[in-house]
Amino acid sequence: MNSFKSKNFLKIHNVDIIKGYNKLFSNFSYKFSYGNLYIITGSNGIGKTTLLKCICGLTYPDKGYISWNDLSIEKDYLEFYKNITYLGHLNSILPNLSVIDNINFLSNLQNNCITFTEQNDHFGILPLKEYDISELSNGQKRRVALTRLNLSEKPLWILDEPLNSVDKVYEKIFEQQIVNHVKRNGIVIISSHNVHQYEKYEFCNTINLDKINE
Repeated sequence: MNSFKSKNFLKIHNVDIIKGYNKLFSNFSYKFSYGNLYIITGSNGIGKTTLLKCICGLTYPDKGYISWNDLSIEKDYLEFYKNITYLGHLNSILPNLSVIDNINFLSNLQNNCITFTEQNDHFGILPLKEYDISELSNGQKRRVALTRLNLSEKPLWILDEPLNSVDKVYEKIFEQQIVNHVKRNGIVIISSHNVHQYEKYEFCNTINLDKINE
């Protein structure tokens, strides 16, 4: 797979985020650049998921804005969504379809997606391809979601605790998947408590929300 041609970047501009009666972020700014991995960590309830949803455009900050290549994602959201793959706590797969039908259906919704084959079945779901999603364990469902991620050709990956319910053997495969994407000049933003898994890489940047929100 070739590197992404554009030297993409995403910026948070002086953002305030309020949830209920709590101000999670105040005047927060940050730049995410191509060829880097960013780990967002911090205690439970500190705002990791809320921040990721703002970055994705699933919700908007109470003040400030977020931009992709200097264009506001709120104003130019169609262009932004062409460049982003998001995996949240839910797997975003359809329970009444088979594994392979889920992959094919969701691939058809994206313009830039690799065809699923035996060669890129890194998460061992090919033997499950005819099973309905409803028949799978939580770990197997997550592996289907990670397979979709592996087929994505979009430069920006935003992942919220992506290894929930995933066996140790597949954690190493996922780690290599992240390394490959970053080396192609992709951007990966992950919320995780397991910072040490990634800190060995020179392209890893840690954002500790406990310190930012002090």
